[in-house]
Amino acid sequence: MGKMPEVDIATLETVSIREVWPDEARDLTPWLAANPQLLSDYLGMDLELEGQEMGVGQFSADLVFRDLGSNSRVVVENMIAATDHDHLGKLITYGAGLDANYVVLLAERFRPEHRTALTWLNTISEDGFGFFGLELEILRIDDSRPAPSLRPVVQPDDWHRTAKSAKTQMSETEQLYFGFWSEFLPDFHEAHPGWSRSTKAQSVHWASFPSGRSGVGINAAFCRPDKYRLRAEIYRLRAEIYIDGGEAESNHGLFNGLYAQKARIEDEIGKELDWDPLETKRACRISLYFPGGIRVRQRERWPEAREWLIEALGKMRRAFGPILTELP
Repeated sequence: MGKMPEVDIATLETVSIREVWPDEARDLTPWLAANPQLLSDYLGMDLELEGQEMGVGQFSADLVFRDLGSNSRVVVENMIAATDHDHLGKLITYGAGLDANYVVLLAERFRPEHRTALTWLNTISEDGFGFFGLELEILRIDDSRPAPSLRPVVQPDDWHRTAKSAKTQMSETEQLYFGFWSEFLPDFHEAHPGWSRSTKAQSVHWASFPSGRSGVGINAAFCRPDKYRLRAEIYRLRAEIYIDGGEAESNHGLFNGLYAQKARIEDEIGKELDWDPLETKRACRISLYFPGGIRVRQRERWPEAREWLIEALGKMRRAFGPILTELP
């Protein structure tokens, strides 16, 4: 019998969380705030940080995120030890106080009673709300750098529900939006791999994708007629830069900074844009419109709208991305 070939196999080991993040508040929480992609990848969301240590009465939530794709609020309580009653109780308090759609308890290890509690909370929650229990572990191969990994312990039962079950609770218009985005997202991800983690279609008239800058979304939206603007009778589809960082003054300041580079941006896109400061509102918008009008109920036009929108969003990202990074 011939000699068996030697195979060089590395050793995978688990590293203590405290070896990487010695302190929860000073080390782990800031890291999760600065690296939302770990949670984004698991949840299938495009998470943008809303706040760290956000006040709720006498207490403060570790992390609060907003999912750009659904506008859902996600509250996270993290631990570097096994779960306890204190953190579980605070998580529920934060979720209620901040009107969260989803709450996440992140810990090194889950005690059975806390796993049972989160599971029960999911059974009595309506669609669009849910509780996650995730175990955080740190892995290392030989002498490599440590790598964080999430292991699901509890998640909503409907997290992977089918489109059929979701559609039973939608109006006719909501079903149309859901249908459009369900067909749009796979083509979008194929054309722009790695841009967004959003994979779940929503039953609303818009979809939002990361711009690389907090408070700024690259959106796609079906628009109703606006009696105060040109072409008031037309239902339209647009790709847009939507600026809403929370403060009107800073939003309009960023809008003006972008407008100062209007020629450079429009030259990159190859089209004139609609620059709308939305002066009576907090936010600002810069849009590129689908030629002519379109309503979501015009199913026969979905393919051309989908193709145009995927290309237009890519152009907006390429033109605005570098400038959004440059501006203060």
